[in-house]
Amino acid sequence: MTDIGSGTSSAYDVDDHGARSSAVNIGRTLGSLRRARGLTGEALGAKVDMSQAKISKLERGLLRPTPADVERIARALDAPENAYRDLMDDAEKLQNAAARRGGRRRIGAVGQHDYFTEEGRARELRSYEPVAVPGLLQISEYTRRVVNGYFSLQYAEDASEQEWYADTAATVSLRAQRQERLYEPQRIFDFVMMESVLSNRFAPPAYMLAQIDRIEKVADLPNVTVRIVPRGVELRFPPAQGFTLLDDRAVMLESIEATIVRDRRTVDFYRRVHDYFVKNSETDLARMTDSYKTLYADLARPS
Repeated sequence: MTDIGSGTSSAYDVDDHGARSSAVNIGRTLGSLRRARGLTGEALGAKVDMSQAKISKLERGLLRPTPADVERIARALDAPENAYRDLMDDAEKLQNAAARRGGRRRIGAVGQHDYFTEEGRARELRSYEPVAVPGLLQISEYTRRVVNGYFSLQYAEDASEQEWYADTAATVSLRAQRQERLYEPQRIFDFVMMESVLSNRFAPPAYMLAQIDRIEKVADLPNVTVRIVPRGVELRFPPAQGFTLLDDRAVMLESIEATIVRDRRTVDFYRRVHDYFVKNSETDLARMTDSYKTLYADLARPS
């Protein structure tokens, strides 16, 4: 729902033995792959747009690698698929553990750039959202209010609004960049949302009107399908959390920590969830959106 934050390689506390051990193991594997390919650290750095110093620190476990870093290096080294998956799993576990240890601000800083990288690789994106408008369909004010609300809870109670406003602005800006991909005809998007998404008010009525208009306009794009599950549909199980399937290789669980999972059984499970809600949805949006536009237009009128 929020897919907040960024994500860069970082050093860790000297007492963080678990993180150091995991980073060392990842680094050793990457170093072995590099040497097997007959590349110097400098040559590898040139291939992946990293400095030789960073390559060296990653291989020695002196930097905590992000999944994005590991993916770039492993792909450049033509890592075998099994080795690639093991490396990515280890990097994701390391990142998620760092987020849990790092406090509220670190949690908010995980995910957004990884989302950007992952989406850039995908040709088919299938999204499900039970609570809020899917991120790629949001207008900037809707995004700002949702994300700012999360950050206001993540920061300490005595923190001032200015302390999280910068993070909110960065998130809104990167979200806008991600939305540009909607207009790339080679990508296919399939959005499913519960009708309750339209009634959940994360912004004043005038902005909710603009938000519904945005959904309808994007739905007219030839490479985009927007579906709504009507409120009256009898469901077999409760709506799950929001998620996005990237081709058939990964699923992004859209929470504050923005978890990306590549486990085949997990991806298959969320594919079945998406398929279920697709079967119970409608693409005739006007039948449902018209009533909400009338509602918000009435609420927006001066009393």
